[in-house]
Amino acid sequence: MIEPRESRRSALATIVATGIGLVTAGLAGLVGLVATPRAAGPAKRWRRAMSMFDVSSTAPTSAVIAERHADGWYETRKQSVIFIDKDGDNYRALSAICQHLGCRVHWDVGEKHFKCPCHGGVYDRDGRVLAGPPPRPLERLNVRVNPQTSDIEVEL
Repeated sequence: MIEPRESRRSALATIVATGIGLVTAGLAGLVGLVATPRAAGPAKRWRRAMSMFDVSSTAPTSAVIAERHADGWYETRKQSVIFIDKDGDNYRALSAICQHLGCRVHWDVGEKHFKCPCHGGVYDRDGRVLAGPPPRPLERLNVRVNPQTSDIEVEL
């Protein structure tokens, strides 16, 4: 027959073991929450680039889109430079980042090409590679006109 003293010890050991198990499971969940990498980042969304009345009909127009990024206590502003160009009755938006090493391209008015100052990459008005080391054309961005504000919006 089991003595009451041993049965109390057994019950106490079970309670302590269960408590330690619950605390360990809770800590493991917290460690998993902290240790897992963050999501890939915010999904793309439409951002105002400029008014459709500010776009030149003779050359691509550059626009700077600034975004605020908060990472805990640390806050930064990311700037994306793009080119907006008339494409018939529509608009075309190209990234100003060279596809070779990420330098910022500029529009050469005289030669009517995008040029990369770093390694001599040359792109046509549509963003296609004409010369130099870039392996791909300039990134084409989705663009739309907001009918309420007449603003050109780009999906970034």
